[in-house]
Amino acid sequence: MIFALPLVVLPGFAQSRDCLRVMPLDELIRGSILIGRVKVLKTDKARYRGSYGQVGVLLPVDIIDGDFTMTEINVLARSNVRCAEDNYKRDQEMLVFLEPEDSLFHTVNYQFGQFMIEREVVKGWRDKNNNAVDKPYAEVRQEILKCLSKVRHPQVENSKPPNEVQKTAPPAPVKPPQSLSEPSERP
Repeated sequence: MIFALPLVVLPGFAQSRDCLRVMPLDELIRGSILIGRVKVLKTDKARYRGSYGQVGVLLPVDIIDGDFTMTEINVLARSNVRCAEDNYKRDQEMLVFLEPEDSLFHTVNYQFGQFMIEREVVKGWRDKNNNAVDKPYAEVRQEILKCLSKVRHPQVENSKPPNEVQKTAPPAPVKPPQSLSEPSERP
């Protein structure tokens, strides 16, 4: 009994941290209000409603989607959500997908909504099969923009191609009202 108890308890402590579902790009975009390349200026310990243990101050480098006028972004991190490992470290450069949390932000899908950038390469980006790959930032940015366009402006089935001219009659001209100075025609 003494030997069996640790064998039952230890696997629970050694649980895999990969229990959060990895979202595809279109789902990350739908949940985001701000997508961009940022640099972490500083981090502070915090106790935000018992849900987060860190506040990161981010400097926007390239806003792909969202409020491009922001000069600093305050992001909540170190969530108490099971398996979440969202974390920011000073001087890191990252690609982030953020959603609002009261007057602050938090990372969409926790650690799976933030990607390290080293030497213009996005680490752990997801390919079409949702496998982790390293990819140049310029290519990732184009992929995000393309997906943004699809998500925000979906094509409607049976719609006419944009280059096809509609063949309808032009609207009939409207006769301007007669002014008071002009003589009116009376029978």
